[in-house]
Amino acid sequence: MNKKILIFDLDDTLLDFKAGEIKGLKKVFTRFAQADLNYHEWLTTYHNVNQLVWKKIEQGMAAKPLLDTRFSDTFSAFGQRIDGKEAEAYYRLQLDQNDAMIPGAKALIHTLKEAGYLLIAGTNGKTSTQYQRLAATTLDRYFDHIVISDEIGIAKPHPDFFAYIFKLLPEYERSAYVMIGDSLRSDILGAQQAMIDSIWFNPTHAENHSAIMPTFTVSTLAELATLLA
Repeated sequence: MNKKILIFDLDDTLLDFKAGEIKGLKKVFTRFAQADLNYHEWLTTYHNVNQLVWKKIEQGMAAKPLLDTRFSDTFSAFGQRIDGKEAEAYYRLQLDQNDAMIPGAKALIHTLKEAGYLLIAGTNGKTSTQYQRLAATTLDRYFDHIVISDEIGIAKPHPDFFAYIFKLLPEYERSAYVMIGDSLRSDILGAQQAMIDSIWFNPTHAENHSAIMPTFTVSTLAELATLLA
């Protein structure tokens, strides 16, 4: 592939967000839930609330107020009142300690760096959490730039997120870039709107019934390595 700059999503592309999420949510439930609350019902409600939260963030709404109320909104659906900010801070602490990676992620990034690619981490999420996880996995040392939505005030798929990246490397045309990520709605749509190529990392072989069209699709990081070789 004739590309120079690779923009990598982090969560569930390189970093195993789900592993930390499962542990973190269980701890939040254990700490804040009343005895009569069913965990699986609560978890389903949380995922519904959280999906709406991230949809609003991707539409440009401020992240912090939404994140600070997602747990209080979840518990209130069951008639329970908690301090949403306290629950979010506790959950964030659990995520900060998650250093799990997608298998093969470090070897891939090392190989791509050795091959001469410029590597950019382009991720939605909290600044402190993403930096701590990158440091814990030592992936941070491979990236030329790290761009986090919370830090710059713009989230994928907004075109301004990508415009921020383009300004970091003004000597390159957009044809030099490719966005790599697992989210059609965030990563691939963002690339499409920014008029750059994209690679959809789709390990679950999910069907795409949307109008969002990746340039390439891979199901493993090994496939990605071959594509970028």
